[in-house]
Amino acid sequence: MTDNRTVEIVSIGDELLLGQTIDTNSAFLGRVLGAAGFQVRSRRTVGDDWEGIKNAVDEALSRADIVICTGGLGPTSDDLTRGAVAELFGAPIDIDETLLAALQERYRQRGLPMPRLNITQAEVPRGAKVLPNRYGSAPGLVLERNGRLAILLPGVPNELEHITRDEVLPMLLGRVVSAGATQAPPVYLRLLRTTGLGESAIAERVEHVLPMLPPLTLAFLPSRAGTDLRLTSWGVLSQEQAEQKLDAATALLREAVGDHLYAIGDRDLAEVVGEELRKRGLHIALAESCTGGLLAKRFTDFPGSSDFFLGGVVAYDDAVKRAVLGVGEETLTRHGAVSEEVALEMAEGARIHMNADVGIGITGIAGPGGGTPDKPVGTVCLAVVLGDRAEVRRTLQIGDRDDIRERSAQGALFILLRMLQSE
Repeated sequence: MTDNRTVEIVSIGDELLLGQTIDTNSAFLGRVLGAAGFQVRSRRTVGDDWEGIKNAVDEALSRADIVICTGGLGPTSDDLTRGAVAELFGAPIDIDETLLAALQERYRQRGLPMPRLNITQAEVPRGAKVLPNRYGSAPGLVLERNGRLAILLPGVPNELEHITRDEVLPMLLGRVVSAGATQAPPVYLRLLRTTGLGESAIAERVEHVLPMLPPLTLAFLPSRAGTDLRLTSWGVLSQEQAEQKLDAATALLREAVGDHLYAIGDRDLAEVVGEELRKRGLHIALAESCTGGLLAKRFTDFPGSSDFFLGGVVAYDDAVKRAVLGVGEETLTRHGAVSEEVALEMAEGARIHMNADVGIGITGIAGPGGGTPDKPVGTVCLAVVLGDRAEVRRTLQIGDRDDIRERSAQGALFILLRMLQSE
């Protein structure tokens, strides 16, 4: 057997296979276990199928020291994990009276009768260790076979995260110590966020840096917002060594990418721009058409945005552009609603109307219909007014309706960030 550090994750639920729910639990487990020095070697998803669950857990236990199962511990007929794994271990299921009393008290405090089905959440395979769940009704469970663990966790993300931090990690680290093994260096990550260039263009810019990165690895993570660069130290360097190497690699990548790099760490460009506005004591107003208020949402997703964000107008109809933002009838007639001229008047109208220092105007064709040969779907005009300076850009965004809208909002933010940084 190894030194108790190899892990496989089995995610359970038809909703995961059908794409109705995104498996954020496995991503969370990978991050926190890797940071603690454990090696997550495999992730597998199975549906709500008794034999499928048994087989997946059995196979994982043949390879890994620790198997973590997520989901399938609820009270309904499709929650099969507890029973399937108990059968695999040959463990009869008993009612845990302490758990049952706690469940009943939970419902009593809420002034509700406990449904009969919830009794199943007090069922415990004989010999299993119970992991308290202070945020939900399904406890975690731990079963052991030949020194290897099967850990069953609820699928509700908030519950899983708290049980993992409060119960699972201390237990696993304790096993490593009791086995006399030296804890491996953790996995260290650093995320560099870029925008304004596609994945291949970013790759070309950093190509000469790649030979200088090992033992770090570099991954390219493209999205609507841009291309993230993820540096990883895979548990071979101490914390001090990893930080030195990550700092050096970050400096090389920053020089290669230039001002397309806007953040270190998982930060939204709207947050970065908001901080720049706050530092300068500036206030912003928005005029959005095709983005439908998306940019306003991104600003207000962050606490404290009232320090710099005054408000926005979703001017979808031309009548609103005229009456609220003061866009000229002649401008609309001569150039059309999707034009640099209208975007600029929208930005200026929002700035003046709300007495702001900065105005942004966005107008475009998000599709799938409405395009013309001169202005195909994806044509979006962006305008930013900062004091007596203005920048206007006509862009052609690719993708579906959501892609076009999100890329347009990102593009407007990037224009503003460059203007602020050039002051």
